[in-house]
Amino acid sequence: MDPIVLAFGTALVGAIATSTWQQVRQAVTGLWRRVHPRQEAGGIGTELDDLREQVLQARRDSDTGTERALEGAWQLRLQQLLRADPALADELRRVLDHVLTPALTPAEQARIGTIIMTGSSHDSSTFTQIGTQTNYHRP
Repeated sequence: MDPIVLAFGTALVGAIATSTWQQVRQAVTGLWRRVHPRQEAGGIGTELDDLREQVLQARRDSDTGTERALEGAWQLRLQQLLRADPALADELRRVLDHVLTPALTPAEQARIGTIIMTGSSHDSSTFTQIGTQTNYHRP
């Protein structure tokens, strides 16, 4: 699964339960409409409203398992959205960086950061990643 999708789905579930949830709803609805412009305008908005209620109930019940399941379900949906329009990755990153992540607590933000840490090695090189710092080593 694409790292941006993993981060976005996790951040969405966290941010939808905050006081900025209307901004979150508007941003995610806008993404959906870009890929599916002919779908009913209120459909995804209603689903996000339902997500908010499910997350709030899970938090009242201290049910982290349900929250993780909701993250996974939305990650799958977002992966399908990205497959339908690969150019959407930049928009996902923008919404993640400017709408979702700022709505999260510092602990939730750190969790999102660990999801999107990626790297690659070429030509027999190796590297080590620690947090947001990357050290490259060539033999």
